[in-house]
Amino acid sequence: MQGHLITAVEAGSPAWKAGIREGDRLLAIDGREIIDIFDFYYLSDTEDPVLEIIRKQDGAAARIRLQKDEGGETGITFADGILDDYHSCSNHCMFCFIDQMPPGMRETLYFKDDDTRLSFLQGNYVTLTNMDEAQLDRIIEYRMAPINISVHTTNPQLRVRMLANKRAGDIMDRIRRIARADLPMNAQIVLCRGINDGRELQRTIH
Repeated sequence: MQGHLITAVEAGSPAWKAGIREGDRLLAIDGREIIDIFDFYYLSDTEDPVLEIIRKQDGAAARIRLQKDEGGETGITFADGILDDYHSCSNHCMFCFIDQMPPGMRETLYFKDDDTRLSFLQGNYVTLTNMDEAQLDRIIEYRMAPINISVHTTNPQLRVRMLANKRAGDIMDRIRRIARADLPMNAQIVLCRGINDGRELQRTIH
């Protein structure tokens, strides 16, 4: 169904005062489509944003201006926490605990996420391999930080081997782009004996 379902509107909030109600659906803010919760946070974090809403009552579209200060809350709660599907991981890391799990357990335990949005919301670490340049640009534009990065190694050829992903070798280019944008980062290394330890570990730490 079109738009993102609103499940609650705080009484007395800017959205409530503007007539937005539970069951309405949000399409866009200030003319920009809402893809996920970060679009909503970023685009609504302005003074008097204009929300495009589909009304529950009759399915009609309405453009509604919220009377709010920059940085103020809208009062809107959605049915879905991130307003989008989670991004799964296309890596086949040699150390992946999910790939090594035994069969027969509940299905959700086998889902591999590598979603930078969850990194921001929940502290997950991501490899930066499962995103394109536009997605990285968006993270920088929205200043989603800190970014928690699974580095493992800064040797391009070794990182491709460890993650079994041909796109994994550009890790330093991506880290430099984030650094130039002055966004804080945290890094982790999964250390595999005889593979990314010793001199490779010294290189990565340096």
